[in-house]
Amino acid sequence: MNEPQRFRYPSQSILKDYGQAVAGVVIFGTPLILAGANIYVAVIFGGIVLMFLGFGFSTWRRQNSVIVVTDDGIGIEGARNAGITWRGVDRVELRYFSTRRRRGRDERGDEGNGWMQLRLDGDGVTLRIDSALEGFDTAARQVAEAVERFALKTTPATRENFVSLGLAPSPDWAQEG
Repeated sequence: MNEPQRFRYPSQSILKDYGQAVAGVVIFGTPLILAGANIYVAVIFGGIVLMFLGFGFSTWRRQNSVIVVTDDGIGIEGARNAGITWRGVDRVELRYFSTRRRRGRDERGDEGNGWMQLRLDGDGVTLRIDSALEGFDTAARQVAEAVERFALKTTPATRENFVSLGLAPSPDWAQEG
């Protein structure tokens, strides 16, 4: 790969997240407005409204960001600019979050009710990329290749999650305690 590869979050995913943020602000903001000066309602519902506003802001950042993968490293451009060189990566973690007990892909190849998050730490930066990203499998493959090429440390759970994506790492992948 000589040309940088660019990946974005799909509009469908972004719109759904915006909808959830707006719904949360409306649902919890309405009692906040109607309660007047009740300090307990203001603190509780105000905190929840702030949480949904924060979620809306993080959704805006994802909408305005592009994940860039090159031969030299991985980064994010747009609302936040940051990058990590492959040699500077201290930790790679691929985690699976499930909304059900059963994990992995079903007979149709769908992951079901769950998502993956790829986290890379290094060069004083932490990058998190979730599986809603268009081209997530391609980006994960490139990270797996970098893990192999630069002997980056991973956990046994991370190895297992790469395997579940069909990216069978070699047995000599470096592992941290």
